[in-house]
Amino acid sequence: MTHSQWISVVSAKVSGAWNFHNALLNTPLSFFILLSSAAGTVGNRGQAAYAAANCFLNAFAQHRHTLGLPASSIDLAPVSDAGYLAEGSAERVAQIAGNLGSEMISEKEVLALIAAAVTGKIGNTCGGHCITGLKIASEAKDSLFWIEDAKFKHLKDKAEAEASELSASSPNAAVSLGAALEAAESSQQAIELICEGLMTKVSAVLMVPREEMDPSKAIVVYGLDSLVAIEIRNWITRELEASLQVLELLTSGSFWSLSEAVLAKSRLRTMFVGQNAEKK
Repeated sequence: MTHSQWISVVSAKVSGAWNFHNALLNTPLSFFILLSSAAGTVGNRGQAAYAAANCFLNAFAQHRHTLGLPASSIDLAPVSDAGYLAEGSAERVAQIAGNLGSEMISEKEVLALIAAAVTGKIGNTCGGHCITGLKIASEAKDSLFWIEDAKFKHLKDKAEAEASELSASSPNAAVSLGAALEAAESSQQAIELICEGLMTKVSAVLMVPREEMDPSKAIVVYGLDSLVAIEIRNWITRELEASLQVLELLTSGSFWSLSEAVLAKSRLRTMFVGQNAEKK
């Protein structure tokens, strides 16, 4: 992204906020509302300038508070029944909502939030900053790129608690990839499990349909870059207890060969080999 591209996106919100602020500085106001986006809170990938502009609005509300002036910033989640999403395809709607990991809100809810800001309820109860829609579904907690950010720890803990409750109450609950790997009866089966897990993870992170994934192709074919590779590497470390370098992911010949490398370095492989030896 060039500097001019950055400015073209950021300037509308930044300059607009300052212009309104300066124009009304000597005018007594009951409210000053800034419509921001949840993208500014999670840092939406591929939208650095847009996320930064919305993050500025949140900070600007706090700046007005330090001056003793009213201000409310509302971070909106995707709005399902108005504007861009209402006119877009179902696939695009699901893609945007999935990337943010947020629940969508309705136009009616947006209007209710604005009404709350007008009456001062947001300023009095949320410190002037209201974030909407951020709830991590237990089934999606491993697919969100921002979930390891420390400021979302309380949301992650809640999602994991819900997942544990679901697992305890359901005898048919899904087995984790790590547990499935430990239970594998052969190296071939273990590699197949890892390969399937990798393709599912990459599909979710890069938003490429799972059915388009080919285990004989390299991850970079699907648009993997160094930043996303770090996320995949961290997931491999966490779920499969294998330590890989980012370069290994970027230069891996195929999903299959990467899966072989992961198995060779996985701590779970020790358990797997030991269990197989006992069976023999």
